[in-house]
This record gives sequence, structure tokens and C-alpha cells, in this order.
Amino acid sequence: MTQAERGHFQAMFKKVDVDGDGVIEQVDIDQLVQEMLVRAGAYPGSPAWRRVTDLGNKMWQTLRSGTDADGDGRVTAREFVSAYRRPDFLDQVAIPFELAVLETADADNDGKISLAEWLTWQQVKGLPSAEALQEFQKSDADGDGFLTRDECARHVKESYSAQ
Repeated sequence: MTQAERGHFQAMFKKVDVDGDGVIEQVDIDQLVQEMLVRAGAYPGSPAWRRVTDLGNKMWQTLRSGTDADGDGRVTAREFVSAYRRPDFLDQVAIPFELAVLETADADNDGKISLAEWLTWQQVKGLPSAEALQEFQKSDADGDGFLTRDECARHVKESYSAQ
């Protein structure tokens, strides 16, 4: 793994390791999910809330069952990286989770993401506005000022790929 890849995955791991104790546990995923939903404006018990929470639970179960080699209920940075480097994990777990969170940012439910909605989503993820704007422009393949689900999926997949 290159130094750039290592830095990329380390930054991702730190975002998921909410309590900063050096391992990911279910409580980290739960807290991350709830914070993202609150900041995205989803209401507890709403369909969006339930969907993202279910996908967060799926993420934890997949991380734990597929990578927690010693079965201690804690995912180390190395185990985390091995999960995120697997295409099946990205396609079946990480990308659907991210897209579900993104869809909660589609405030007008028009099926596309405006720049304002994009900035809300990126703020939820902790990305500075300037970087979020650059990512929006890069992701808006047809330059129409909105992102389709396919454009968002491509962005998410690229962001989870090693740099």
C-alpha cells in the first residue's frame, strides 16, 4: 500500500472511529449514523431514518463478520482497510449506506441533488465547503448543476477507492 493510500484509509478510519479509541465498535457506527441523520434533517422513526439506520447496522455486521479476525467485536484499522478494499463491501454495503444518507439531503425529493443539498451532505460528513464545492463540480458530469443518483454513486465509489 502506498503512503497516499495509507493516509486515505487512515482518514476514513478516524471518521468512523467516533470515540477515537483506535478501534471501531458497534457504538461508533451507531453514533456516526445518528449524527449524520440529525445533521441531514431526518426525523427519528421516519422512513429515511429507518433506512439509514438499517444500512448502518448492515455495515457494522458486515465489518464485524467479514473482517473481525479475532472475534473480539472490535474492528482495527487493518481490518477496516481490508473491508474497504473489497469491491463487494463497497458495492453492497458502503455505497448503499452513503447514497441513503445522501438521499436524506434531497430536501425537495426531486431525485437529484442540488449544490445546496450536496453541501449539506458534505457538511454532515465533515468536509470543508471549499472541498465539497470542488467535488460537486467534478461529480457533475453533464454540468447541469445537479447530481443524479448515478453521478453520486460514481463519486462515492471513487471516494472510497484508494487514492
